[in-house]
Amino acid sequence: MKPTESPANTHKIANIVNGMAENEAEMIKLGKEMKSMKTNAEVVESGMVPDPAQ
Repeated sequence: MKPTESPANTHKIANIVNGMAENEAEMIKLGKEMKSMKTNAEVVESGMVPDPAQ
């Protein structure tokens, strides 16, 4: 590590996996799925109970 680099800058983004998708194709697929999901307001309007906040 160079003296001007902080330890946080030494990790490669490709090595960090802490989300719902492991690659770009999966991220695009999840994005399309989420677009078609109803919002909490729409769920309540249809007479159902939305999932609790986590």
